[in-house]
Amino acid sequence: MNLLVRLTRNSLWLLIARVGTQGSMVIITYILARRLGIVGFGEYGFIASAIVIGNTLTSFGSDMYLIREIAAESDFSKMPSVLFLQLALSCLFIGFILLFIQYLPNQSAGSNAALKIYSFALIPLAFFTVTTSALRGSQKMISYAWLSLVIPILQVVSISIFIQRGTSVVTLATLLLFIQTLGAMFGVIFCSTIFPRFWMDLRFSLNGIIHIFIACLPIAMIAILGVIYQKLNFAMLSFFGNASMVGIFSAAARVLEAARMGHFAVFTALFPAMASIRSGKDPVKDFRFSWFLLLVMAVIGSVLIFFLAKPVVIIFFGTDYQLSIPVLQILAFTLIPYTINTFLTLAFLVKNKEMIVILILLASLVILFLLNLSLIPLAGQIGAGWAFLFSEIAQAVLFLIVWMIDLFRQSDADHSKGVLYELSDLPG
Repeated sequence: MNLLVRLTRNSLWLLIARVGTQGSMVIITYILARRLGIVGFGEYGFIASAIVIGNTLTSFGSDMYLIREIAAESDFSKMPSVLFLQLALSCLFIGFILLFIQYLPNQSAGSNAALKIYSFALIPLAFFTVTTSALRGSQKMISYAWLSLVIPILQVVSISIFIQRGTSVVTLATLLLFIQTLGAMFGVIFCSTIFPRFWMDLRFSLNGIIHIFIACLPIAMIAILGVIYQKLNFAMLSFFGNASMVGIFSAAARVLEAARMGHFAVFTALFPAMASIRSGKDPVKDFRFSWFLLLVMAVIGSVLIFFLAKPVVIIFFGTDYQLSIPVLQILAFTLIPYTINTFLTLAFLVKNKEMIVILILLASLVILFLLNLSLIPLAGQIGAGWAFLFSEIAQAVLFLIVWMIDLFRQSDADHSKGVLYELSDLPG
């Protein structure tokens, strides 16, 4: 099958899954906000955020590493070590929660108990991450899309039935843990059906785990820096502003996240496709048409969001969030540098040049921190919006400069006598 046709098909399936997942989360948020009450919903938000952070830390970038290795070599031999690494890190995180949760400030006994229970979801999440990585790496995107919809659909059905007004957050945490376990079981069943002898070689190897830990460390740093970069505006708005500013900025950010769904689906399909042909010198060259289309989509999306910001905010959030409109209009144009940054990040990851991404992310973090430090006291949430836009543009400029330098060096290395040698013979 033609590469572009396959990429388009996979992207469409992933977009459907993404839309379904986001739609399910909207329904879940609507139900829980009304049935748990303000306090219970706040406790749920805290617990869910803690587990998201825990999953990011315990996956340790091994999902991207596994996708890259499977796509490039069709080698599933590293899966056991990746699984054992994630299980070990999950157990450490769970132990940390159990030991230190009592010292968390401003948390109720029910919230602490619920977090203790739901922290054990990291164990089935390890199985789910490994199985979905195997599907993505082998480019079984239809199966991955269906599997990605399993957990949110189960959550919508189960929460609608079992979570009624007055239900405690402890009951909700228990239900969510059960659903995550079912999701992991579905992942194992999917992969066992698609890949023969999928779990036959599941053996513990300390050397294998240590090797995977070292190999995944740079990717884990990228993931952690990425989370900090995305959340820095919220943290600094809380510190230098107030809760109202955070809420206004958050509403605009949620619209932007929804607008990225199409790009997210394409990038999810693009990474294993890039890795599968990474013997090529420059993955950007092989997928330049896809990059061009993504940039065109980003420009169109930015313009549409800018002009439709007012009706979108009022329809989805109400008239109380009108101050989010100018913030959204600013953030709309981050779609363009976001497309450049994400595409080149994947290209450098495919070429095993993680340090380049790490250094650029660190520079972007410093830029974003300094801009927020200057602009939030002056303009509040609008200042935070400008800070994020400028830092995204700076990051894109850095990526493009480094990519051009890397491309020029590669061209020089591939030339029989070197591009620089040939240029030195030009007249004048």
